[in-house]
Amino acid sequence: MSDLDPAVRGALTELARHRPLLVALDFDGVLSPIVDVPEDARPLAGTTQILRDLADRDDVVLALVSGRARASLAAVSGLGEHALLVGSHGAEIDGEHPGLDDGERALLQQVVDGLEQVATEHPGARVEHKPSAGVLHTRVVEAGHARAATSEALQAMSGLPGVHVMQGKDVVEVSVTEASKGAAVRTLREAHHAAAVLYAGDDRTDETVFTTLGPDDLGIKVGPGDTAARVRVADPAAVRLLLRTLRDLLADDA
Repeated sequence: MSDLDPAVRGALTELARHRPLLVALDFDGVLSPIVDVPEDARPLAGTTQILRDLADRDDVVLALVSGRARASLAAVSGLGEHALLVGSHGAEIDGEHPGLDDGERALLQQVVDGLEQVATEHPGARVEHKPSAGVLHTRVVEAGHARAATSEALQAMSGLPGVHVMQGKDVVEVSVTEASKGAAVRTLREAHHAAAVLYAGDDRTDETVFTTLGPDDLGIKVGPGDTAARVRVADPAAVRLLLRTLRDLLADDA
């Protein structure tokens, strides 16, 4: 624990006084290092047990909040029995996602077709299909091609009315329903009557959570970049230390 920044430890100590506590965490870049093949991602060694210990407490609700489809999040996290799983940037909360009407299904097909066309022109790019979105992935694409693919995707989607575009790290996600991580965390807070929220994330889409947090909550930005989060840590190893510290603080206060 001595390696944890004193300001972060102080913020955790204050947070731990509030119960019930909602601990909500992004997955990629937060619990797992970023990897080239999304299916290969796994929580950093030791993190899973700490999360299970937190989830076993009656005064803690654990949630994973990810841009991944919920099925993918369940597969890579191994925490489906211990955590609430929120996929597709909030469009899938605990496995539920809004059904699409005929117009939305037709629009989703246009989205996927447009992104597939972009991907075919840039080696290594691929399109992920989600229940209500298409996602262009450019992580393993050469830098110049990645920039061009992102620009082309954004331009192609700008002509489609009714879509919601989110640009993250090496991804352009285009949804035909409106959802955000911020809205999902608010829903979880209300459903579980949480007195305070800890949220950790590393991407632009996590800012929709950070900007909604109150004075009793704690937003944690993982890695570099502008943020509305109150504190910052470097990487998943630092997140593991932070979560271990929180677990021990809660145990000491039991």
